[in-house]
Amino acid sequence: MKFRYWILMVVGVLSMTVNAQTLTRDEAQIRSALNSFSAMADQGAYEYLGRLFSPELTVDYTSLFGGEPQKVSRQDLMKQWAGFLPGFDTTYHELSNMQVVVNGSSVSAKVDITASHWLGDDGFWAVTGEYAFLMAKVEGHWHITSVTLKANSEDGSRDILAQAPRFAEQKLKAKEARKNSFE
Repeated sequence: MKFRYWILMVVGVLSMTVNAQTLTRDEAQIRSALNSFSAMADQGAYEYLGRLFSPELTVDYTSLFGGEPQKVSRQDLMKQWAGFLPGFDTTYHELSNMQVVVNGSSVSAKVDITASHWLGDDGFWAVTGEYAFLMAKVEGHWHITSVTLKANSEDGSRDILAQAPRFAEQKLKAKEARKNSFE
């Protein structure tokens, strides 16, 4: 019994070691940035979220809303999102199945997404699909240069999308007031 336990422990440790070694420092930074992309958006941390993007980037939500891909500055993108996302009572952007391909100082990454939005007692809207990211390494940091949503399905009502901006400024100010300062 002890021998079997010892064998399982050794196999487990070796397995963890092999998995840890296959992830490079760049891949860890990239995966951290992509996971932070969704977490910071959900937390309304736009001053930090903006750091993940290149000074100018391409944003493509045409599969969901039509139109054309946009070239925007990261400041303008953060203003857009800060004028919209905080208006919901809760958002949750769940990422899964992350696939990262590093090619020197550029990256292509894909991740499955379910973006859920709640507003009021009955307001709910979610979209599922895939985000495709392009990233570039500049001065030792990986920056998102392009984000494309390939929407697959929706649930709930888009009606709440028009309502959320009315509450965004007030709710963002309330979040800011709860911010902890370390100065």
